[in-house]
Amino acid sequence: MPESFKCAEDTVQSLIDTIYPGIGLLPHPEDHYFSERTILSSCNDDVDELNHAILNHFPSELQVFQIADCIEDNEGHGEEGILMYPVEYLNSINCSGLPLSKLSLKVGCPIMVLQNINPGEGVCNGSRGILTHATPQVLEVRLLTGENAGELIFIPQMGIIPNETQVPFKL
Repeated sequence: MPESFKCAEDTVQSLIDTIYPGIGLLPHPEDHYFSERTILSSCNDDVDELNHAILNHFPSELQVFQIADCIEDNEGHGEEGILMYPVEYLNSINCSGLPLSKLSLKVGCPIMVLQNINPGEGVCNGSRGILTHATPQVLEVRLLTGENAGELIFIPQMGIIPNETQVPFKL
């Protein structure tokens, strides 16, 4: 393994410093800075910890978007489904393909798209970009990878219905 791939210490901060050298010193790194670097993890909790630690290095203002979770009433139970699964429980669900109940972002931070939104425009699962502007209704993102690298795209607020059997209901 090349020496440049080795962390000085066995800590999250050392990993961040190794993969993203100077991240706290660069006000707005060039796109290739992020397109050439990534940290992979197989555990959602580790990803959340890393994202939070890296986000703290960005100078822009933190924006937190709260997801309003509810259960789709597809069995005619009305309010019963909502009472059976409190919002606190729904917000605690952390499984692959579903966003966290609170999405924390800063302008200039890298993001990754988690589902196919518009594959023809390069907005599909795994696409990476830089957040350029954010409102509660839409995120403006400059794509980092693929044929559409450099293009601005818009990701609207949308409902998410998991198609896997990870949860016994639709959110």
